[in-house]
Amino acid sequence: MEGQNEENGNPRELEQNVDEVLTVVLGETLKQRRLELGYSMEKLSQLSSVSRGMLGLIESGKTTPSIGILWKLSKTLRLPIAEMIPDLFSQSPRFLSLNEGKVWSSSKNAIKSRVLYQEERERLNLVEWNLEQGKLNQFQHLPQAQDIKIYQVLGTSKVKLKQKTYQLEVGECVFFPISELEFIVNESDHPSKFLWISSKKFR
Repeated sequence: MEGQNEENGNPRELEQNVDEVLTVVLGETLKQRRLELGYSMEKLSQLSSVSRGMLGLIESGKTTPSIGILWKLSKTLRLPIAEMIPDLFSQSPRFLSLNEGKVWSSSKNAIKSRVLYQEERERLNLVEWNLEQGKLNQFQHLPQAQDIKIYQVLGTSKVKLKQKTYQLEVGECVFFPISELEFIVNESDHPSKFLWISSKKFR
């Protein structure tokens, strides 16, 4: 019964998780637009009158900006507010059943991934990972990416980077370049589920 409660989740907690994921996606969209225009964070701060510290929090998905800040960034980045969240959320509602989306699984089905969203130019991709047990160290089948964000949805995950290790609980996230990632492992007796948000870096 306890496991079932964990799986279904509290509605308020699920709503909070969705809000946090949208905040992360918003931050990534603004960061990619800034890089596309060739702005440093300092330059964007000067042009938009939004502090560099606030920009850092927004781009890392650690805070949701106010309407006033969004308006300033919209004008400076020449990006309509309606386009700050990718078309995954702004187009007509779309439903993905459990059997839809590009799926990859390990030989023993202990590890599975499903592509939930892939932007046309692959600037932003959203992949759901389920780790029943074991270590994940194969990423070749995923869309090409430079920067990765991991958002923990269920259970726990250990993310091993070259210089540091992170133990993620539900609602926590970590950001890193793909070149730093060594593996992700579920060491608990309970399933782990997380979102893999990847983006290409503009040249």
